[in-house]
Amino acid sequence: MKTFTRRIGMRGMHLAIAAGLAALVLTGCGGGGGGGGGVAIPIATASGSSTSGSGTSAAAASNVAAITLDTGPAGATGAVNTPFVSVKVCAPGTAVCQTIDHVIVDTGSTGLRLIASAVGNLSSLQRQTDASNDPVAECTQFVSSYLWGSVKLADITLAGETAASVPLQIIADPDFSTVPATCSNTGVANDTVASLGGNGLLGVGSFLQDCGGPCAGAIIPGTYYACPGGQACSPTALAQGKQVAHPVAMLPSDNNGVLIQLPAIAAGGAVNVAGSLVLGIGTRSNNALGSAQAYGLDGAGDFTTLFNGTTYANSFIDSGSNYLFFNSSALASCTDPGLSGFYCPASSQALTAVNQGTNGTNGAVAFTVGNARTLFMNNDAATAFNDIAAASLGGDGFDWGLPFLFGRNVFTAIEGASTSAGKGPYVAY
Repeated sequence: MKTFTRRIGMRGMHLAIAAGLAALVLTGCGGGGGGGGGVAIPIATASGSSTSGSGTSAAAASNVAAITLDTGPAGATGAVNTPFVSVKVCAPGTAVCQTIDHVIVDTGSTGLRLIASAVGNLSSLQRQTDASNDPVAECTQFVSSYLWGSVKLADITLAGETAASVPLQIIADPDFSTVPATCSNTGVANDTVASLGGNGLLGVGSFLQDCGGPCAGAIIPGTYYACPGGQACSPTALAQGKQVAHPVAMLPSDNNGVLIQLPAIAAGGAVNVAGSLVLGIGTRSNNALGSAQAYGLDGAGDFTTLFNGTTYANSFIDSGSNYLFFNSSALASCTDPGLSGFYCPASSQALTAVNQGTNGTNGAVAFTVGNARTLFMNNDAATAFNDIAAASLGGDGFDWGLPFLFGRNVFTAIEGASTSAGKGPYVAY
């Protein structure tokens, strides 16, 4: 899941079909003529491709958190291609803690964001304040939606490792109920479990903060706000150390990036897939790069993809995108109104693209695009697909969504962090 720009908000979210990460359901897609009930077709948030290779699940260790791809938490619409982990959140320096399940793993953003209704110990979390000691709130804007909420401090435990006093966002904090117009002007709010598709969002992308230098050096509407009394919020600059931060980068060890491991799945889809979020790159035997190639990223967290004669300059790997998103006139679009934007080729298409990193690395990627309508109808119980794609409304980028990760070890290195492949930011697979 990307927001508009790398440093002003995180990265631009390339799902326009569903706001945020929620999975919608389209019913009654039968043709004309008589009819009857129809098949439930899940229309979720972003991307899809099939891949080759065989990822190996990490052994249980203190730096390994379990990933599940299931139907999502209570209150959410049935999820498709949504990777969930559990996160432990504590009031800083205390044992007042809660473990929150079904938090979405997102390599396209930075920072932990939790739905307020899912946080039972909300009142114990310390408010983040600006230089004037006013409480701080944040707006995270996407193509057609936004997240609004307070910034608080918490000790965050991932797997068996804890980062202390990490700034995170509490979405729909009831003490910050008035949303500024400069935040809400991008569309609808993703402020519930149902609309977000999970209890929260764990951004484990390539950057240390979700905005960084631009928000520290200038007042940028649609990012950070000072909120005296929690209500009269106005845009403000905010020091980098106070911004919503990458929790992995704040760990005492295994803090240079992450590895996501998901198994290969069948072309027709799978139910309840299990994988691993491994902390660190090259810090232990279970997160070694091995033969993975590192692809350098630019200041927006992007590399270049070449496909079918087109150069997609702003491309990225994003576990928070459900499907593969790119624009191509070579693939037939679905004609069902509820599947607008999805591709429905007459037969499954085996395709190849080339990714190019800023460090000069380039390599071919094999992927498959199937008929979205057929796949949804034939396996409406599936929680994972590796061969569904849709057009992007996000410009000239190629969004390698979650299906890119099936059957691969995919690493995301944090900016400035040292690894055996050099300093981040980069992705490797």
